[in-house]
Amino acid sequence: MPVQETQNAARPKLADKLALWAYKGLCGLLRITDVRAVALAGRAAGYAVWLCAPSRRRIVARNLRIAVDPMLRADKLAPMVRRNMVRTTMNLFCSFKTGLMNEREMERSIRVVGGDVFEAHGVDGQCGIACIPHAGNWEVLARIRTCFPRVGHYGSMYRRQDNPLIEGLVYKSRTSHGCEMFSKQDGLRAVLRFAARGGLLGVLSDQYTGEGVHVPYFRKITGVTPLPALLYRRCRGKATLFSVFTRNTGLGRWDAEMGRIIEAPEGCESTAALTILVNRALEKCQMENILDGFWMHHRWKSTYAFAPKQDPEDWELAMQTPGLLPFRFIVCVPEEFEEAVLLIPMLRALAASRPDAQLNIACPQAQAPFWRTQDYVANAVSTDGSAPPSAQLEADELYKDGPYDYLFMFSESRRVFRDLTKHLGPLYVSGFAENPLAERGHAFRTKYTSLHFAAPRHRAEDYLVLLEKAHDFRVEGAVYAAPGYGNAETAENFVAPFSTLGEADSWAEEKWAELCARLDSPTLLALPQDSDRAETMAQRLGIPCRVCAPEDVHLHLGENCRLYAVDGLLPHLAALCGTACTVIMASRLADRYRPLGDNHRTVYRHLPCHPCHRADCDWEHHCTDEISVEQVAGNLEL
Repeated sequence: MPVQETQNAARPKLADKLALWAYKGLCGLLRITDVRAVALAGRAAGYAVWLCAPSRRRIVARNLRIAVDPMLRADKLAPMVRRNMVRTTMNLFCSFKTGLMNEREMERSIRVVGGDVFEAHGVDGQCGIACIPHAGNWEVLARIRTCFPRVGHYGSMYRRQDNPLIEGLVYKSRTSHGCEMFSKQDGLRAVLRFAARGGLLGVLSDQYTGEGVHVPYFRKITGVTPLPALLYRRCRGKATLFSVFTRNTGLGRWDAEMGRIIEAPEGCESTAALTILVNRALEKCQMENILDGFWMHHRWKSTYAFAPKQDPEDWELAMQTPGLLPFRFIVCVPEEFEEAVLLIPMLRALAASRPDAQLNIACPQAQAPFWRTQDYVANAVSTDGSAPPSAQLEADELYKDGPYDYLFMFSESRRVFRDLTKHLGPLYVSGFAENPLAERGHAFRTKYTSLHFAAPRHRAEDYLVLLEKAHDFRVEGAVYAAPGYGNAETAENFVAPFSTLGEADSWAEEKWAELCARLDSPTLLALPQDSDRAETMAQRLGIPCRVCAPEDVHLHLGENCRLYAVDGLLPHLAALCGTACTVIMASRLADRYRPLGDNHRTVYRHLPCHPCHRADCDWEHHCTDEISVEQVAGNLEL
């Protein structure tokens, strides 16, 4: 491939020219420096990187937990992180020197193991496909072309440099020893032609790609290039897959392991199945010396599209891996319980977004028992307890499932946000642009403005639109009330005269008394914070009183019940149980905050101050004073 085809045709910038001069100076210095001295300099630089880059330390720690053991704690993990960062930096330094070595330095520094096996599968029209992990000094593999004289074509995939001037030099250096280079940016036609005519081709197979197939790598699903599998299938029985890697054996010395064949079952045509075989082979290579791996980049990173679109058959194959680590969401819900329950359709969608999804809730302590009753929630921790939420999320029973991947931040607490991102990162953070936390630079990787100027939509839909607009995930048939959650054996009428929103949402007691007289054996329902006044009012009304916590409402209400209530938390909990609700709404707009589901009615007055979103009303007459018992009972048109 000509050098010109790999370069950007745009005129080079001054910064590009300065970088080129610096690169040439570095190459001149490296050319006269012994590789062992370069390795020592790389080790020294590695300690500096480890010391000065805490964000990279967190990335390496996250990767090592996934690759080695999710239960690794700081006492064992920290030394591994330091050693890996030092060795990785050393290998990167030496990779610059590798392309400048003379033959004598090559013979002293590089030993090829299994080269005869590898070479035998690249002649007579056969194609040897080398699946290479990011480990050791992989630039060595472009320099050992001369070790395979019988092979007519020897090539490798690579990533172009952003600087077109440096790209030209690097390309020339890599191809000067007979290695043909193919860039992803140039398409796959040239690579496919190469494989069809035979030879040896190297592919860095463990790099994250959002466009690839999503299968397990070290027991955690991630985007993987399907190129080795595509090439294998294209060659129609003339290709052999190899796991090829380099490992550091001393100061400035590496072994290139070339002869490990990846055995593919006869007739295996599934891209996902072949890619899983490649990943398993690369895992074995990496585990021989895990600290040789390049773990300083986001190998299992998350993007805005957290729900990869791939065939159900491929997902089924991926989920068959024993001990699979889940894709872990944290949703930090709003402090207001009435707002938090409106996330339920979104939360159900997240839990069903991908087969390996795990949903974890961070919420105020008062909400935690309720969220633990929801079957789509794996864990719920408190944000205002004695222990910070990050410490609770890293307790042993939760820690074993590996690092967290995604944070939806709907709380406005800076303390909670700082705690979660500092101790559980790197996390992909998403939320609404109206959240004050989103104003802090790039604190939210993805954010969506929920303001709209058409007809008002329900607040729960804002969260679903966030998924659609910011995350390319459209929710069809969102569910709020799940069958079987409420008590199907009970059939009662309930009244709930106390609102969690404040006194602005109230209705006169005499009207409650008149309504109760029209209902068949009603029961007054209240939350624990209203227990005293609820029991007193029930005595005055001459009806039974039932006080239950939010997490226990589903034990008392079901689809055969009916609830008459003022706006607040209880109507939404009742709707979750499938209970039909009639709700008197004073401070909030019914179109935005009505109970979700069918068979619900809302009653309110059209006044200039409605909705006011206030807890207390300072008007002499409340807006609910003109709402009649007939309207609430359903005997009059609203």
